[in-house]
Amino acid sequence: MKKLILPVAAFSMLFLTSCGGTSVCGCMDSYLEMSKEMKAANGDETKMKEIQEKYKDEEEACKKLDEGKTSEEKEKMQEEAKKCDAYKELEKL
Repeated sequence: MKKLILPVAAFSMLFLTSCGGTSVCGCMDSYLEMSKEMKAANGDETKMKEIQEKYKDEEEACKKLDEGKTSEEKEKMQEEAKKCDAYKELEKL
């Protein structure tokens, strides 16, 4: 279970500070799908590694969107993320 929490928490922090530019909601959608798949993996390390690899590109794209942003811009991205349907669904997970 700890192995599930760490990647999800890391990705969670990443999306909170990273998504924007191309699509905040796109980052949220990717995070939602990754979270659902990780939850379904039930701590299976092999499956979790496959999931991390599957979402590697999306994670990198969201991470790069954060580069050069001020704290104010990051806060605006967080507010935009909260308006996404995926964010609302993540709150329910």
